Amino acid sequence: MTISRQALKTRQTGVALVTGLIFMVIMTLIVVAALRSATLEERMAANALNRQLALQAAEAALRDAETFIQTHGAPFDPYDPPSFTSSCTNGLCNKAADGATPRWKTVDWATVGQPSTTVIAGVKETPRYIIEIANIPIIQGSICPKVLYRVTARGVGGVDNAIVFLQTMYRHLPASC
Repeated sequence: MTISRQALKTRQTGVALVTGLIFMVIMTLIVVAALRSATLEERMAANALNRQLALQAAEAALRDAETFIQTHGAPFDPYDPPSFTSSCTNGLCNKAADGATPRWKTVDWATVGQPSTTVIAGVKETPRYIIEIANIPIIQGSICPKVLYRVTARGVGGVDNAIVFLQTMYRHLPASC
């Protein structure tokens, strides 16, 4: 017994259509997942770039501060303690009391600190630095104290405001000694 084509057409229940739709839904989910992954990777790359910009800006400010200490006379050579204040005037901060929060954690970085002279393209703010007195060894009869300074630099990246702090300890011996 042969079945006519007309009979076959009437017996089809749309299995091919349902299978095709399921396949299309699976493909759509795969494409959406790939898009999300690509978007996330792009954001991660942008964040890494902004962090690197902030790091470079802070590093430049740190080097500017070290150069400032080496080449600037007073208050470093000769050492002039009253130039270092608790309000960090001109980015020069006195030593915080023992057990107190260090000055670099409490200052308003938008207004305090010396701006870096190095130009870094793509950063949101000019990098800044402050110089804190870390300790002053008292040596009887010494006219040349070897002062230890904590230099803190702050860099801000581009779009996402990545902020990086860098610190170094700088021991300065005045040239007149």
